Amino acid sequence: MKFIVSITTLLVAASLADAQVVVIDPTAIAHNQANHVVDLAKYVEMVNNQIRQINTMTQELQQVTAYVKAFGDPSSLVNIVGANQLIGSLQQTGVGQTLTQLQRSANGLQALQYNGNGLYQSLGQAFTTPSGTQVPRLEDLYRKYGAIQDDSRNFQSVTTDVLARRKTLRDEIAATTQKLQASTTDAETQKLHGVLTGYNAELGTMDPEIDHAAAQVITQDAENRADRERQEQARREERQAQMEESLQQYGEVFRLETTPPSFPENR
Repeated sequence: MKFIVSITTLLVAASLADAQVVVIDPTAIAHNQANHVVDLAKYVEMVNNQIRQINTMTQELQQVTAYVKAFGDPSSLVNIVGANQLIGSLQQTGVGQTLTQLQRSANGLQALQYNGNGLYQSLGQAFTTPSGTQVPRLEDLYRKYGAIQDDSRNFQSVTTDVLARRKTLRDEIAATTQKLQASTTDAETQKLHGVLTGYNAELGTMDPEIDHAAAQVITQDAENRADRERQEQARREERQAQMEESLQQYGEVFRLETTPPSFPENR
């Protein structure tokens, strides 16, 4: 009986001993450790790449910051001194009229009344003959003189307008130049240079407006002179025709006798 119990005890002990044994696989452990080392190396490389990228981005940001500080941000310079004034000046068309407009608006009555700010004596709308008859003046005959008077007034208006605009432009050029001297960035300097270039170009186009207005006066005066010569030529032609006609009529009235006169015979 004791023998059976002993064997049973040994069998139970053996089964318990088999249940507590841990099986260790050295190959698997080594493989896992190798994979871990590879993963760790990849992670280190990834971190190093990120660090290099961060350093590169930091350097680029520093370069951009230094560029913006030195040259400025063009998009931030919205209100440049003189730009709006230049645009306003470019949009002005001046006060001058064309020669055709002045000729069409010429008025004979105004020409008769013109006194050149008191320099000349105005003419009446009628004149008196030696016999005391009041004869009205033909206003249409004075329209050409009214045209050149209008041209003269147009020249004076254009000159006054141009001189005022020139003064404004010169003041704007001075203000923009002062702003240019105080410029701290290249972007601002370039934009101010552009404004100054526009001002100088606009200033150069103003004087020809005066020249054009003066040329209109000269042109109208030349046309008036040509018309006066044309009228004189027409009168000469008319007088020549009248003289020839008068001579012809005179010849018919006082026709010369071409046959010899007959005398009575002496007896």
